[in-house]
Amino acid sequence: MGKNEMYKSVSEIVGTDIEVVKKFIKENADNIVDCNYDENGIEQLNIDELIQGKTLNQIDSLIVNHITPRENEKTIWDEGLLTLSYALTQKTALSDYLKKWGFTFSFDQKQITMYKNDVIVEVKHKLGTNLDMRLGGEKTLNDYNINGYLFVNEFEEDAISGWLGSPEFLKSLSIYYSNHNIANDYCDKCQNYYVSFEVPIDKVDLEGFSDDIDSMRKTEILLRYVINALSYAAMEQKPFLPMYNPIIFLKRDYNVPKENIRKIWDFQRRGVKWIPIESSSITN
Repeated sequence: MGKNEMYKSVSEIVGTDIEVVKKFIKENADNIVDCNYDENGIEQLNIDELIQGKTLNQIDSLIVNHITPRENEKTIWDEGLLTLSYALTQKTALSDYLKKWGFTFSFDQKQITMYKNDVIVEVKHKLGTNLDMRLGGEKTLNDYNINGYLFVNEFEEDAISGWLGSPEFLKSLSIYYSNHNIANDYCDKCQNYYVSFEVPIDKVDLEGFSDDIDSMRKTEILLRYVINALSYAAMEQKPFLPMYNPIIFLKRDYNVPKENIRKIWDFQRRGVKWIPIESSSITN
């Protein structure tokens, strides 16, 4: 989650001393940052000098960072982080809130069915809302998994606005019913948190890459992302272009157990940016 842990991780994956990693970063940071690597070019980052022909040690798990609006941090420690299908169909803070509006849900492992006052809602496609896509089923993306960012970092508000204030699902529901209070009432009693959790590497997919790639290829890609991030951190003068922060997608059937949460950060707005803030009162 921090620079020292990242250096340690790189040294363990490569099988070398931390000082060797630091020397490589110091000597190559300018060139790496100038390339502005993202999901389309990260595999072009040349780390042969660091690896020196050695076989990498495969990553077993990684830290992922997720934005969530909650009434308090206790609900995160109590529930963990949940797929949309689980959060809607089980007793959770979100499902309890939606019941007050008359909404209940069921899930058949392929599609979430929504009920309004115990009557099935035949959700139709409407401009401006992705409610039908979020509920899954035929010809949709089955978009009910958890996702997050690889690094703890600052974020432009425009890039993350859908995750702030209230869950994206409530925003979709509000637009569908032309009733913004559905999302706003939830937002009024919540604050935004940034949650760092540990997840097995076989339970994640990487933005821009097939979900069929194996754990060793994921290791190779993630290693380059970490080296890229460390290079940004090593720059004395902050680069003009922001560091690319990869999105990590969890498998659709994976709920993050509360035991895997490593840290909860305050997530605060500073100008046009949102920044995770250290607070000793919100560490596990």
